[in-house]
Amino acid sequence: MLERVLKDWRLWVILVAGLILWLSSCTKPETTLYICKAGQHDFKPSPVPFPFAAKTITGWARLDSSCWYDDLGVDNQDWNKLAGVYRWADVVKNKNSFILAWRPDPMRNVFKLCLYENIDGANRPHESAIYKINANQGFSFWFAESNGKYILFVDGTY
Repeated sequence: MLERVLKDWRLWVILVAGLILWLSSCTKPETTLYICKAGQHDFKPSPVPFPFAAKTITGWARLDSSCWYDDLGVDNQDWNKLAGVYRWADVVKNKNSFILAWRPDPMRNVFKLCLYENIDGANRPHESAIYKINANQGFSFWFAESNGKYILFVDGTY
């Protein structure tokens, strides 16, 4: 009886159509909007990094013209953290992390972006590779793990 049912071409058409329908029903990943308000330096609430989370992060950001400043003196050269990844087992974000950082450029309404690492608690901004954007200019970023290390692309630039 089962042999006869499996030989029926109509059953196979139904199975293949069902498989195609099932495979095409994948949904877009959920997008979350985070806004850092004036006077804050972090998103609230900060996403919880579970150890089974994805090993890549993609995002899109825009620094409003109100983010530009030149009145902090020595602190004007500090890097602000935009997004990144860290080793979950360290518990703290500033021990071993890989971050896309930003700060205002001396030119008004221009911002510098750079890769910023914390390795065993030591800060290491990669200031030899600066990417500049204008205020209100949206840009994409992508962190990906490659051979146990992270790589960063901003607007497709490594």
